[in-house]
Amino acid sequence: MPAPLYVPALPARRSAFQAHAGLAPHVRAAVAPLWTVPPRVPGPDDPDPTALGRHLCRALRGAADAQRGLPAWLDASHAERQSPGTLGEFTHALADTPLRPVTGVGRTVRQQLASAEAALAGGDGLGIRVSLPALPDERLRDAVGALLERTASAGPPLDLLLDLGAVEDEHLPAEKWALRALDLLGPLHPWRTLAVLAGSFPRSVPEGYGAPLAEAERLDWDLWHMLVDGPERPGFPLTYGDYGADHPAALDRPAEAGGGSPWGVLRYTTDRTFLLGRVPTRGDGRAEAIRAAAREIVEAEDFRGSLFGEGERWLVACAGGRGGEGAGNPAVWRRVAHLQHLTKTVRDLRRRL
Repeated sequence: MPAPLYVPALPARRSAFQAHAGLAPHVRAAVAPLWTVPPRVPGPDDPDPTALGRHLCRALRGAADAQRGLPAWLDASHAERQSPGTLGEFTHALADTPLRPVTGVGRTVRQQLASAEAALAGGDGLGIRVSLPALPDERLRDAVGALLERTASAGPPLDLLLDLGAVEDEHLPAEKWALRALDLLGPLHPWRTLAVLAGSFPRSVPEGYGAPLAEAERLDWDLWHMLVDGPERPGFPLTYGDYGADHPAALDRPAEAGGGSPWGVLRYTTDRTFLLGRVPTRGDGRAEAIRAAAREIVEAEDFRGSLFGEGERWLVACAGGRGGEGAGNPAVWRRVAHLQHLTKTVRDLRRRL
């Protein structure tokens, strides 16, 4: 199986499943998500292992259905920490799906071995997810090397998923961290896929350039171009990765947190920025405010038109609608945002081929 064109880290939630399943077939074929199962409840421990098991099963089924037979990775690190007893049944179930297990340094030896065994049983490989919160050094290289030795007997194809997390400040040396990690880890193994993931979608809506829209720079996209086009670019192919049209912290939001914010965000991806419209989730005038933000997006210079994809068609319909029906809710807005973002990113990456 060749390396994918694009690896977005997406939460294993219905809105993201629906977005991926709704992509045009030629777009979906180029995308291999790193599905990340969110915690079921807040806190370091899950008090109900049975409910957590059901939560994992729903995530597994949802991701497998969204993939429609195409490969992807499924990372259940939150569940592994909250209730280690769920590990065996979950990794066993992965073997019957197109989903690849994920492990990494800092995880238990038991989890690493179970993931390698599941990868061998499934026959489609193992993802090694490595977080880069700071400049890596030889200790990271040695830790990854030890992980490789521990899982070598299984012999599955290996994918290195370098995860920089949130890159929200252009002055942070994320490029230096990524290049150092590639220099340390790239030669350790003939990786099937070597992806670099970063996210620059803002945690909160910044002050805008005009009402009701705000604008945030796509620093992750800038970082990618620095890596593959810069003077220190590595001598092996890299796969682009991000967090779709959401902040990296969205992967950590509990599935059953309760409540809900009175505000949501309509969002749209342009070549260099995200356009963001802060809209109410309840109250009088809700639908009118949502439609006003949608109109701002579809009237923006960088809007690609309703023929571009399903996400654009929804925004056009919302902007021109009447009443409350069709204005959506936070889950719908996230689905639409991922739809248009994934479609645009695949098209832009294909232009480089």
